[in-house]
Amino acid sequence: MSDAKESILFVVDGMGLEAQSLLLAASLAKHHPDRGEVALVAYVSPRSASSLTPVTRALYAKCGVQMRPLPVADGVWAKPYPHGNKILACAAPRTSQRSQFIDTDTVCLGPLAGLDLTDPEVVAMVPEGLPTWGKEDGKWQRAYEFFGLPMPEDRVELTRGRHVTYPPYFNAGFISFSDMPRPDTGDNFAQSWLKTAIEFDNRCPIKGKRPWLDQITLPLTMKRFGFDYQVLHEVWNFSIADRLKLHRAKKARLIHYHRGVHLRRLDFYNDFVANALACVPEAMAGALMEQISGLVADPVEAAAE
Repeated sequence: MSDAKESILFVVDGMGLEAQSLLLAASLAKHHPDRGEVALVAYVSPRSASSLTPVTRALYAKCGVQMRPLPVADGVWAKPYPHGNKILACAAPRTSQRSQFIDTDTVCLGPLAGLDLTDPEVVAMVPEGLPTWGKEDGKWQRAYEFFGLPMPEDRVELTRGRHVTYPPYFNAGFISFSDMPRPDTGDNFAQSWLKTAIEFDNRCPIKGKRPWLDQITLPLTMKRFGFDYQVLHEVWNFSIADRLKLHRAKKARLIHYHRGVHLRRLDFYNDFVANALACVPEAMAGALMEQISGLVADPVEAAAE
């Protein structure tokens, strides 16, 4: 395992995420060239570990991406929950001081490490765009009461639509957190998040947890264990799904495209493809292009986390 100060993590589970990871890994390597400072880590599920293509392996090797086994989710969740893979990856042990988890359906336009943080233990994220969970009266209050917590008084401004103020609610496509264990619990933030998500999923009677369980339990974990959060500008996790205008995308550090059809709308999409092509031998160029083309051909699996 790397002794880098920071780690950037993503998940590979299935052919869709594998295809996405080619553009992602190449873009991350471009903006984080020093593996002594920043480790790039792909958490690969058991079903993908034996089926990664030679192109993927070659690109990972060129970009210095470490492949680590994604912890098995058997018996963890009340029912299958692919989004939970990100929580399992975040909670896995690492030697880095801080990690940035990013969804695989993203591409990087600038450095993600070295955030200007108010506190080294702070959890840094971009608020969610819309109030996709908890709009019903009392739903958030019931979620906090499950852990014996009062409804928080602090609010964040959501990033899409009318930019409404809302109880703390964040997009889990980019999360920056300390890997250091806390002396009181012996767990770091991600390990506390995993415990909270498992308990909430299996024991809390609130309905409609999926697919938002990860985002519901982020603020619950912070309030439950006393972690502070730092609100980041949306350039750190800039969603381009269903946007009519994309002129601000070039200023983003991380573009969250959700489906390949949205990524192809960018007038600089070919830059990501060229960057990935430069990371594999010329003889593999055709095979790489075939894998990338699947991002649009199979948007449902490609968008799954």
